[in-house]
Amino acid sequence: MIGPLQILRQLWTKEQADPTRTTYQYVVDLRNRLQETWDMAHDELRRSQVRQNRQFDYSAKERTFKRGDLVLILLPTSDNKLLMQWKGPFEVVERVEGHDYRVQLANRQKIFYPSLIHTC
Repeated sequence: MIGPLQILRQLWTKEQADPTRTTYQYVVDLRNRLQETWDMAHDELRRSQVRQNRQFDYSAKERTFKRGDLVLILLPTSDNKLLMQWKGPFEVVERVEGHDYRVQLANRQKIFYPSLIHTC
């Protein structure tokens, strides 16, 4: 006698109560179902990435600075590294590799990404 949980499992896994079904056929069917599930997950992942990228690009602003501009930089506080505050003004020395900028701090130069820099 087949119990309700066995019937439910057969419905979910789309198994048939077929005694002639071999172990080999079961493994082949399982592999095919796993491949289909993997394909569906990756398709959804790609769609999600495109959606997130579009949303990010919509709200992102292009920031450009020139040599000699005075800027504020978002840096950790001296008391707590997890708390950030705007410090400055510091002078932009140059633009380096893509979007990054080299900024002259008090005693050294450091490279920052534009999202951490704000004009004075």
